[in-house]
Amino acid sequence: MRLIVAAVVASALSGTSAVAAPVVGQISLGGYAQSVGSAGMGGATGISFANASGLSVTGTSGSISSFGAGSGSFSALGACSSQSSGCGTIKDIASLSTPAAISSFLTLTGTPAFSFDLSGLSMVSRSQDASGGSLSFTADGTINLAGFDQTPGQFFFTAQGNNIVSYSATVIARAAPAIPEPATWAMMLVGFSMVGIVARRRITATKVTFA
Repeated sequence: MRLIVAAVVASALSGTSAVAAPVVGQISLGGYAQSVGSAGMGGATGISFANASGLSVTGTSGSISSFGAGSGSFSALGACSSQSSGCGTIKDIASLSTPAAISSFLTLTGTPAFSFDLSGLSMVSRSQDASGGSLSFTADGTINLAGFDQTPGQFFFTAQGNNIVSYSATVIARAAPAIPEPATWAMMLVGFSMVGIVARRRITATKVTFA
């Protein structure tokens, strides 16, 4: 019996492949953006991102102006601030009401390589006033950070004012609960089996005597 148990455990362990850990933590970033469909952020129907200096909006993407030293897995990226070459890229969102999925919506310069694939928006909030109002939204997606598993994440954006304005944003990892690996399941099953075998042997070994 001991040989059988040992064989089962060895087989389970040999079939286990190394799996990278999910991304944890968060990182904050900033840049410049312009409202689409309205002069002010409070009436925006979409977002066009500007260059790192905030002087112009061209094409279908803009540049990140800065990002801070993140926490957890993001700490390896360090920090960046550049209004000339920029610190990464961010793609425009054509429609806030019917957003399309955007691959590599956000990238950050540095090592390890980082990108965020946007899958949709889960919250959009606007307020309007004489100074242009404000806009905030939450985007759901997938975080890609070299050396780690792809991890669910969210992108939080907020900006206010007219024309090209500064914005602040945060990417937060939303790692799912860990699932036991095959070897762990095998060890649990072996443990349950051994408990049953021991209990059965005790019952068999018990002698019943009659007066």
